[in-house]
Amino acid sequence: MKKKLVKAKKEVSISDSSRARDFFIRNKVGYSTDKMLEEFAEMMDDESKRENDKTYELFDKTQHALGLDTHTPVADSVPVEHRYLITEFIHRTEEEYQCKTGIEKSLAQIIALSHIRIISISKTMSNYLAGEVGVNRDINDFFTIASKELDRAHRQLTNAIMTLRQIKVSASPLNIKANTAFISQNQQFNDYGKEN
Repeated sequence: MKKKLVKAKKEVSISDSSRARDFFIRNKVGYSTDKMLEEFAEMMDDESKRENDKTYELFDKTQHALGLDTHTPVADSVPVEHRYLITEFIHRTEEEYQCKTGIEKSLAQIIALSHIRIISISKTMSNYLAGEVGVNRDINDFFTIASKELDRAHRQLTNAIMTLRQIKVSASPLNIKANTAFISQNQQFNDYGKEN
């Protein structure tokens, strides 16, 4: 870090803020995944450092840093019983929609999270109905809140799927066979292609 800072003083004058900003962005000073991966690779190459606590800590940090690909942060945010399901669901969604960009991958994660929320809320409501969860006088309030959360999770799921579909569907040509056409500001044309 000190070597980069010395280079920075030679390369960038402090008075030129745009050049300084470019330097920091170009050299990824600070929280750099590349630096973390290099450090992890060095630890894995050195057999004496492979099995220590710092290696495991760095492994965990790296998994979280590469969360769009490893899905570790998403899996950590759901109950233990759903962690394998959510990662499998994300992988299948990414495969189905050929998700390559960060936005597409994050939408796949949102879709999976919404799906898991629907499952969890439905399970909780079913447990109440089956009498597995103790019944008390606030049960009506519970069902009101749970129903709203279930609707919200379903809307998030539907909206995320539609957003991902719109991103993945290429713009279709529009042919208008008229002398005059009025198109309103929020007019939308959906062309999902021809199904065989």
